[in-house]
Order: sequence, then structure tokens, then C-alpha cells
Amino acid sequence: MLAVMAREIRLLPRRPALAGLVIVLPLIMLLVLGGIFRAGIPTGMAVAVIDLDRSDLSRAVTRMLDAAPELTVTHRASDLSEARSLIVSGAVRGAVLMPQNLERDITRGARPEIVTFYDNQHMSAGSLVARGARNAIDTALAGLRLSVRQGQGEAPVQAMVALQPIPMQAHALFNPAFDYVHFLLAALIPTVLQIIAAAATAYAVSLDFGPGRHPRVLMRMAGGILPAMLGKILPYTVVFLLLLGLSDVALYGWLAVPLRGSLWLMALGAVLFVLASQMIGALAFVLTRDMGRAASMIALITAPAFGFMGLGFQREAMSTLAQAWGAAIPGTWYVQLRIDQSLRATPLDISAMSVLWLAVIAGVLAALILAQLSRLARQEAAP
Repeated sequence: MLAVMAREIRLLPRRPALAGLVIVLPLIMLLVLGGIFRAGIPTGMAVAVIDLDRSDLSRAVTRMLDAAPELTVTHRASDLSEARSLIVSGAVRGAVLMPQNLERDITRGARPEIVTFYDNQHMSAGSLVARGARNAIDTALAGLRLSVRQGQGEAPVQAMVALQPIPMQAHALFNPAFDYVHFLLAALIPTVLQIIAAAATAYAVSLDFGPGRHPRVLMRMAGGILPAMLGKILPYTVVFLLLLGLSDVALYGWLAVPLRGSLWLMALGAVLFVLASQMIGALAFVLTRDMGRAASMIALITAPAFGFMGLGFQREAMSTLAQAWGAAIPGTWYVQLRIDQSLRATPLDISAMSVLWLAVIAGVLAALILAQLSRLARQEAAP
């Protein structure tokens, strides 16, 4: 096995396509993803204001909207039709309508409506606009409502109780700042690496186990099918682990993602995750014996994997088939392990289940690869 590993390391610089797939492409993807999500928290979403009141209060609300970190007032629309056109064209992400007689109605104790319209097709941007507008409007109106009640003779405490009879507090336990580095980047990096590891391993295996090649030479050198396959893929396992470690240094160091759990458990999960991802690629090739079809199979399995991880849409709400598909993908369990051990400080006995699932997936895939290679060897040996 060591001889095969040494041979693979020696031949890697002579195979520029494989070297690019194993080293250059992952580094480029890491830099691109890090550059995209470096800011962490999206700010300055463009909104339009429809001010039909044109009072001191409506102008104060507009200033509060513009001062909100999530928002920037870029347009002042004259009516809803103009605001809708701005949203549809993508010029703004939302619009805030302040009706006529807004200030007069509030000072009389009435409850006029300030309406926020936002594009929820783009859910992240829409949620930011809705949250920023709600906070800005509540802040702008709270002081005025309190002053109105005090002007009507109510004591300050009574006025506060009347405005908010039961105070409510909401505490986000994990990722309270809605930082996309914590939520999205930490999951996207393993997802991209899963695709690259599977594709690179399939290509590496094809160079010695493909049609017209001589895998028996490799098997004699290693002493069997299993040592030959391990010697073939383990050098790339080390490379992908180094790349994953480099990304973690950037995440937990440069980008300051918290690491509250066990580093050793995450390291064990990383090894099993990379091996399982490589097994997907190796199995795809030994089943198809054609790199084009293997690449198609790998893309079918790994490309949509992010959607089945339960980050954007919870796995519990998925169909049984979708849950089973997500459970069969290594990235699902590795991303869950990373989130549990980095952000939530989940107890080790709970996170150990993710590691166990990764081990099961890697073991099943390895058994299928060996079974297929043995079958192919028997076919070639048959007269």
C-alpha cells in the first residue's frame, strides 16, 4: 500500500488536470466563497418610501428607516404603482407606505397602519427588509405614542403598561447576529469540497482502474485489491484534509466563528467525511467504468446535497424519501457535526451519532467498491 501511495504522490505533478482538480480548484473556491461572505451580515438593502402624509412624523420614520443597518432609503415613490415597479425591476428590495393623516391619527389615539411591502421570493433579502423596517418603525413610533398618552394625563408607568401590557423578550441562542458566515459559509465549504473530492477521486481511480488500464499491476504492487485502492485514494485524502483544515483556520481564526465543542470529534468527523466523499467518486467510477457517466452520477448525488441538509428547509418537514436521501449523503452529518460542535456546544454523546453515521456511510460505500472490483476481477480472469 505504501508503494502505491508513493507512486501516486510521485505521479501527481505529472498529471496537471488531476493536480488542478485536487489542489487548484478547491483553493480558488475557498477564496471565492470567503470573499463573497466575508462581510457576514448583509446590510444596506435598498428600499423605497411612499410618504403620503409628509408630516414631521413621516419624515422621522423615513430617517429611522435610512439609519437602520439593514436598510438604505434609495427611492421616494409617489404611489404604490411606482413602488411596485421599483421592486419588480430589482431597484429596491421593499417599500414602506405611510398613509395620509398618519401623524394626526396617532396623536388622536387612533391606530393607523404603516405597511411594508417586500420581495419574499428572495427570502434572505426579504426577511432583512421586513425585520429592519419593523424595528425602525417601532422605534420611531414608540416615543410619540408614549408622549401622546402622557399628554392625556397618564403617568409614565401607566402609559408604558398601556403600550405594552406584557413585555416580551426573544433571545436567539445561536448565531444571534444572523451572521451568514456562521450559517451559510460554514456549510457551503464542506458541500463544495464534497463535490470536488468525489470528482477528483473518480478521475484518479479511472487512471488505473479504467478500461484499457492494468489494475493487476497495482494490486500486485500493493498486495491485494483493498491495499491497492487505499494506496490510490489516501494521498488525496490527506490533501483534502489539509484544505479542510485551512478553511477551518480561516473560519475559526480570521472570520472568528466560535468553536465551543470538541476539536478532536470534529477532526474525526472530517476524516470520515472526506473518506466517504471519496468513496462516492470511486464507487461511481467502478460501477460505470466511464468517467463521463461517473461524473454525471457524482453530480446527481452531490450537486443538490445542500438542499437536503436541512439548513434552509428543515429535514423534519421533508418527505420520507427526501429525509432518507439526505441521511445517505455524508455532508448532511458532517455539517450537523460542525454546527453542533462550533456554535451549539452540543454534548459529545449526541454529536457522536453524526460521527457514527459518517462511519456507516463510508463503510457501506467501501464494501460496495470492493464487491464491484472483485466482480470485475473475476470477469477478467474468466476465459
